[in-house]
Order: sequence, then structure tokens, then C-alpha cells
Amino acid sequence: MTKKLYSLTDEHRAQLTPWADRWIKNAFNCDAMTENDREIMRRAINGLYAAADRKAPRIIFVSSPFVLRLAGGFSAGIWHTRSGAAPSRRATMAATRDATRDATRDATMAATRDATMAATRDATRDATRAATRDATRDATRDATMDATRDATWDATWDATWDATWDAKLSPLAQFLLHCAHECEGMWDGGNQWSAYVAYLSFFRHIAKLDLPEYEKFAHYEDSAIHGGPRIMHSEFCMVSDRPEFIHMNGQNQPHQTSGPFTQWRDGFAIYALNGIVVPRWIVETSAEELDPKEILKIANVDQRREAIRKAGAERMIQKLGAKSIECRGEYELLSVDWTGSQRIYLKMRHPSIGVWHVEAVAPECRTIQQAINWRAGGRNWTPAQLT
Repeated sequence: MTKKLYSLTDEHRAQLTPWADRWIKNAFNCDAMTENDREIMRRAINGLYAAADRKAPRIIFVSSPFVLRLAGGFSAGIWHTRSGAAPSRRATMAATRDATRDATRDATMAATRDATMAATRDATRDATRAATRDATRDATRDATMDATRDATWDATWDATWDATWDAKLSPLAQFLLHCAHECEGMWDGGNQWSAYVAYLSFFRHIAKLDLPEYEKFAHYEDSAIHGGPRIMHSEFCMVSDRPEFIHMNGQNQPHQTSGPFTQWRDGFAIYALNGIVVPRWIVETSAEELDPKEILKIANVDQRREAIRKAGAERMIQKLGAKSIECRGEYELLSVDWTGSQRIYLKMRHPSIGVWHVEAVAPECRTIQQAINWRAGGRNWTPAQLT
């Protein structure tokens, strides 16, 4: 049994919330990187690679996560093609995996984390209590993840998805775009991933445990303070600047009704309503001018719900000229005459957030119960299953 190195004291317990607040502030840091930040990042990155027994990489600083994803993915793909492989459509998936996932994960991300974060975690695991983790890591993650880590990743993922597999592009161009799209194996969130660093650093600075692992972990901690998201490849490391601003709603969710909720200084912006990343047009179109038929075409159910929430479910129904087939409690079955054909929609209240939502159901549905059954059965539903 591992000897317990530490017990949470009252003095240290009093520092849990202030320590989490410090790292939450770090995750929301919107100051542009300075030359001092870049110099500290160079030392930290070289230290991370050395800790993982890797050669020092080429270090490049870029203006935003979008540039990071494109430049990092393209560079990984180019390094891969230098092996002499000419990516074809059939080989693209395997080549992308080699270029941006398996090889780079083994060579850099896993290696640097194992040498810094994982080693520090293992050294403190038996010396800590769950309360410490909950009050530092979990509190920081809950306060920041939606607005930093998840939103940034989702937005850059979506931004490369539409261009990937364009039939007009050459196989090489498709391959490079796919590398940009599938680069999670190289991605580290920098200051946006402050949660776990908040937890591990608590024992370094507050509990002041004397652990040899901290010599290596210090590089990871510095990189989480002085830079934004980064891509770590065996040959290079790219680091993004921090955003210009971040807006939130009262529930600590990314949200801004008059523009992007966050934006970088090169113009890359992310739009969000109530925690859901949405297309720009939903935010910038007034509620009165939102076209109900365009809203109902939105494939993503969360984005469609937020657009309906902004436009107002009742206003949408009136604009569509919908006729009520049945109304019961928090459900209403509606019929809409759309370009000469009848479409059936179920209006309902979202159970967890209490907002109205409208969803298309099978045209055979004639009662609310039939529509509910159809939603539960999905594509396996047949008219014979109507009740």
C-alpha cells in the first residue's frame, strides 16, 4: 500500500475556491500573447519535448485556433507525404490517421503528458482527497469548458468539415483538409484546458509537496498559462494566441445575441446562443426576420432549438400558417402546407431547459401519441405501429 503523503488541512481547504478561481480566470484570459509569453512558451515546449525524450521541435506562433488547425493539419499532412506516399481517396483515411493521430499521439501528446501530467497525477493520487479534485479540477472545468475547450474545438471542426471531401478538389487537397479536420491527436487546449492543471498545481504551490515530478510538470503548467491552444507534432509545435473577448450568459454558457461570443484578433469568431455554437446568420438575423422555413431546415437539433427559441415558437407557427391537429398539455401537433405538400410537426417543451421546440414527424402521424411513438421508433417506425 502506498504511503499517504498528504492530508487536506483546514488551511489548505480554505485555498481551494480561490485556487479554482485563479485558474478559471486563466482559462478566460483574453490578453494578446506578449513576447515574454512567447519566450516562456518556447522554453516550456522545449522542456515538454525533452521530458518525453523527444527532439526540440520547430515552434510557430499563429493568430487563432482556426489558423492553428489549418496550418497544423496541413503541415502534418505535408510531413507525411514526404515519406513518398501520394494520398488517394481510398488511402486518405489511413494516411490521415498516420499523419495526425497515431504517429503524432505516440510521439508527442501522449509522451509529453505521460512525462508531465500523468507522472504528477500518479505521484499525488494517494496523497489527495476527492474533495480537492472536485473543488479545483471539476470547478474549473464546469466554469470554463463550454465556453473555451468545447466551443473552440467544435467551431474549428465545423469550419473544416464543409470543405473536406469537396469533389472538385484534388486528392492531395482533400487529404490536407482531412488532416486539418482530424487533428485531435495533436491538439492541446493550452490555457483553455486549465481544469486538470488547477488540480495538480494545487499540490505544488499550496500543499507544497516535494515531488521530483514537478521539475517536468512545471513546463506543462507554464504552457497552460502563457499560451492558447496548441498542436504538438513530432517535428513542430504551433501555438495559438488567446481570444480578444469571451461573453457568457447568467448560466456561465457561451452566449451573445448581437455578435460572436468570442473572437480572435485575426477576425476568426465563434457564435453561440445559450451554450450552443450556432451559424453566424442565426445570431445576426433579428427575431422578426428569421425565416421559419429556413429554421426548420437546420439539421442540428440543438441549433434548431436555439433558432426557434430566438424567433419565438408562437411567432414561427403563425408565420408558417400552421393548423393545429391536436393540443394536449405541453404538446401540440401541427400541419403546415409547405410548397404544395403537407408536413406534420410536433411542438413540445424541452424537458430540461423548459423552452419550446418544433420537430418534424412522419406525415402519417395524426395524433400526438402517434408522433411521440414515431420519435421513439425513428426510422424503424411503420404506419402499422400507430396507436
